[in-house]
Amino acid sequence: MNGTASLRARLLGWILLPLVGLSALNAWVSYGNAVDASNEAYDRALYLASRALAEELSWRQGGLQLQAQRAAGYLLENHTGSRLYYRIADAQGHWLAGQDDLPGPTGAVPMQVHYHALVQFDDIQFRGLPVRLAHLTHVLEDESGQALIVKISVAETLETRQQMVRHILRDTLSQQALLLLAAALLVVVGVQRGIRPLESFRQRLAQRADDDLAPIEPPGLPRELHPLVQTLNTYLTRLGRLIDIRKRFLDNAAHQLRTPLTVLKTQLTLAERDTTSDRAALLSAARKTTDDAVRLTEQLLAMTRAEHAPEMQSHQPVDLVALAQQVTQDFLPRALQRGDDLGFEALVVACTVQGSAALLQEALGNLLDNALHHAPPGTRVTVRVGPGWVEVEDSGPGIAPEHQAHVFERFYRAAPAEVRGSGLGLAIAREIAKQHGAQLSLRSPLPTGPGTVFRMAFDGHSG
Repeated sequence: MNGTASLRARLLGWILLPLVGLSALNAWVSYGNAVDASNEAYDRALYLASRALAEELSWRQGGLQLQAQRAAGYLLENHTGSRLYYRIADAQGHWLAGQDDLPGPTGAVPMQVHYHALVQFDDIQFRGLPVRLAHLTHVLEDESGQALIVKISVAETLETRQQMVRHILRDTLSQQALLLLAAALLVVVGVQRGIRPLESFRQRLAQRADDDLAPIEPPGLPRELHPLVQTLNTYLTRLGRLIDIRKRFLDNAAHQLRTPLTVLKTQLTLAERDTTSDRAALLSAARKTTDDAVRLTEQLLAMTRAEHAPEMQSHQPVDLVALAQQVTQDFLPRALQRGDDLGFEALVVACTVQGSAALLQEALGNLLDNALHHAPPGTRVTVRVGPGWVEVEDSGPGIAPEHQAHVFERFYRAAPAEVRGSGLGLAIAREIAKQHGAQLSLRSPLPTGPGTVFRMAFDGHSG
């Protein structure tokens, strides 16, 4: 096994890991909100404790009076679990009652809750313990009705608050854990059900025959997988086409090469046994047979290259005028040797098409070879280029109407049996024209008399 994670593991990772992070963030926010709410509630209770002390204060006989028993009873009754301390001071901060070492307001209050009285809250250390302080400003009246300001400070240790915070944290984390577990189970089940069509798709592919390259059309496949199936079908089409080309090449090679090779073997055997003057004739015949086999092999390979053109060749701008002129020059020595009149005509200055120069040269060469091979010596052959087309015209005997519908078929020979040939040249030219979006046609006889014209016309040429 390689290190690549499965699709199931990737889906679960991309879903569950962010879900865990979001759950942790939600738990943190929920916990913070709950702690703030509990602190506000306890601060309100602390405020009420300071108010209880204030209500039990009075000014009598020139001094401050405190009903300590009632105030202490209220504090003990409503604040079990935490320790409370108080301090009462005048407006100047001088101690009047309670713990004299309990600090008063610092002036820099970190948090303030607004009630109907002037109260401030603070967090400090008192006697080595963290405490929460409430500083209440209260107004009294003496016997003469004069207003007196007193400052009441009530401190509460944090045991009860911390216990409540732990309780909130435990409840929040347990709820988030249960929610996360339920979500994980739902995600796992959803992913399992979501990728089930992939397993069915795999099984259908595994059950296909080795030679079954038909398009895949599995029912019930999710819409997101349709592009994948379309790409796979395109690949199967290309693969089927390549396999068909290979089969045709093997069949053609096995069928067409068997005869010349058998004849060549027979001729060489007779030449070895013959000691008369006929031996030279046998060797000459063997040489011609070898030439035919080589030519047939080249034609088979050319046909295979033409059929593989979409996969092997990239189209580039090609000037038909320059290409046709070059091909004509290449065949000129052969035409002169035969006594043919080979010429070139350009009706346009340039004619650019998109294609493969090598394949177009092969196609035009096959048309020229067909004209020179099947026409008698002294034939006039013209290569002509016009706007969007190139043609090869010869003044030979022409092609009979009954053969014209078949001359582009593979291994079809319209010429007499004594005229040697592979029967592939025109088929190769037609295949190359097809690969370039061109139409290869023939016209025979000509309006001026016997002869044949093969024209390759291109669509959408650039002129």
